Amino acid sequence: MPTNINNDIEVILNSLIEGTILVKNGFIENVNDSLIQILEYNSKDELIGNLATGVLIPSTTEKFLEFNKHIFQEVTLVSNNGDLIPAILKVNDIKIQNEEYKIVTIIDLREFREKDTLLFKQSRLAAMGEMISMIAHQWRQPLSAISSILAKLKIRSLKSQNEEIIKLNDEFDNISNYIQYMSKTIDDFRNFFKDDKQKEYLDIIEVVNIAVIMVKPILDSKNIKIDINKKENLNKIFTFKNELIQIILNILNNSIDAMEENNIKEGKINISFSHSEDYLRIIIADNAGGIPKHLISKIFEPYFTTKHEKNGTGLGLYMCKVILEKHFSGTINVKNIEKGSSFSIDIKI
Repeated sequence: MPTNINNDIEVILNSLIEGTILVKNGFIENVNDSLIQILEYNSKDELIGNLATGVLIPSTTEKFLEFNKHIFQEVTLVSNNGDLIPAILKVNDIKIQNEEYKIVTIIDLREFREKDTLLFKQSRLAAMGEMISMIAHQWRQPLSAISSILAKLKIRSLKSQNEEIIKLNDEFDNISNYIQYMSKTIDDFRNFFKDDKQKEYLDIIEVVNIAVIMVKPILDSKNIKIDINKKENLNKIFTFKNELIQIILNILNNSIDAMEENNIKEGKINISFSHSEDYLRIIIADNAGGIPKHLISKIFEPYFTTKHEKNGTGLGLYMCKVILEKHFSGTINVKNIEKGSSFSIDIKI
């Protein structure tokens, strides 16, 4: 192809926002900068001369060869790093100096899928919030009735001279504590799902305790001990309560899942704190076995998960990162420690 025509094609290709491939006889003749970015290559030279089907996963190669109608097709691409990329592809036939070519236009769907998933997650959280409110309303009356009956029984026991009945007072106190715990748990869940987005002054220890209470039944059932180090003298911080709870919950659930996956019999989670003039740091460490070195740099990426068999979405830790950056001007980091991993959450104060 003459140089001047090749230069014109280059200009046209790079004027397109979509990733674009020029194909001749099944081989890549040229690509634009958008495609290089989508597929994460360093230069077009790495692609030119290769089979056009090489950018697709094998299961969609046959489909590509059959693309002779001018319609959009959904395919899966393979990046230079081996990552799978959902995309929409369209093939058109063109002639350049009486030679037959195909021009392949590609739209990266990752951002759209991410937005759809986050929207679904938000709508599901809203539905859960409504459900929790209904459950709270239905449970409140029975709990109040039980508390009233318990109070009457306690008064009667205090008037009784029977030693066995008097001994029941301790049990009555235990039952009363359980009722208060259930009532507080209902309030914690209901408040968590409120989409108020209002900043307030918070005791960080209290916020962590709320998150721990939410997962306490799971911790108990899996024999996981949790320790909250309260030695640090912490002032109240002015921030978003529910979002902070969500971050802590996501990390706790990540540790719980890792312990189950690695068959840890005596799980331990330690939560500690440190602070500077500008930042508060929450450190959540576990003994779940740590994160493989080749994966640790990817765990905050969207859709990255090692829990496919358990329907992991790969969004939990990614959401922590997004929420911290968006609402807290903060960061999240992870490192491996002896027997486990340690997450550091930095919040601007």
